Amino acid sequence: MVHHNRPNYFLVWVCLVILVIVSIAASLLLPKSAALFLIFSVAAVKAVLVALNYMHLKYERPLFYAVAIIPLLIVAVLLFALFPDFVFHG
Repeated sequence: MVHHNRPNYFLVWVCLVILVIVSIAASLLLPKSAALFLIFSVAAVKAVLVALNYMHLKYERPLFYAVAIIPLLIVAVLLFALFPDFVFHG
């Protein structure tokens, strides 16, 4: 069994708080389209931080990442493929 150091949870929490503040500031200061893009980008970064540190996925094997990422890629491809139907036929 391989022993790993524990992540600095307080530092990760501070980063998450800063990212929340960035999202709130973006919603107040930026135009709607730019704010939405920034908010969703920040949400993705926060999700990765939580998954890697609090769920301890940082220490998993690469095969585990493939099992998690491949279905997400399939969903993304299907969403982009069906997007014209949602926009032009709705």
